[in-house]
Amino acid sequence: MHEAIFSGGGDYPGNEFIIGSGEHALLCRYQSGRRRLDASDQLTLEWAGTYRHYHAANMKTIVIGAPRPQHLAMQSAAEAALAACEAALKPGRPMAEVFAAHARVFDEAGMGAHRPNACGYSLGPRFSPSWMEDQMFYEGAPTIMEPGMLFFLHMILMDSESGTAMTLGRTSRVTEAGAEVLSWMPLEMVVG
Repeated sequence: MHEAIFSGGGDYPGNEFIIGSGEHALLCRYQSGRRRLDASDQLTLEWAGTYRHYHAANMKTIVIGAPRPQHLAMQSAAEAALAACEAALKPGRPMAEVFAAHARVFDEAGMGAHRPNACGYSLGPRFSPSWMEDQMFYEGAPTIMEPGMLFFLHMILMDSESGTAMTLGRTSRVTEAGAEVLSWMPLEMVVG
């Protein structure tokens, strides 16, 4: 992943990439230590392309082997939630409306217990130790979105009981017309 960034003239990102497999795929945070992937596994990745310290973050859970029914249901809900959140990225509106779209879709899919209480944050020219800006999507988030703002939307589902993770995230820019997606990554589930 770093080779792709550097070959395009990019920089080191503001924080390390998140790589977690097996039960650590549910962490959605960096953790030390490595393991070999099993024939049936899951791998959560969060990374950012970086150019002149501007970041475009992405997130995805890759299923190794045959996906479990829970993976399929979670992927479908994550795609729907991401679409709803991107539709809510409108100038002049509070960030709370994006979180409300996230919560509504996951709750209606019966996955409210597996979602976190935030679904993304703003991005800008950042330096270590983080590529995150202060503004986040959460219930009641007051920041008013404006044209030119960049946001990383992350749809995260963590089912601790079954040990199943699913994530999907990408970066968009707010324009006068709404969200402009900055990622070329397809949303479909990756099965390896």
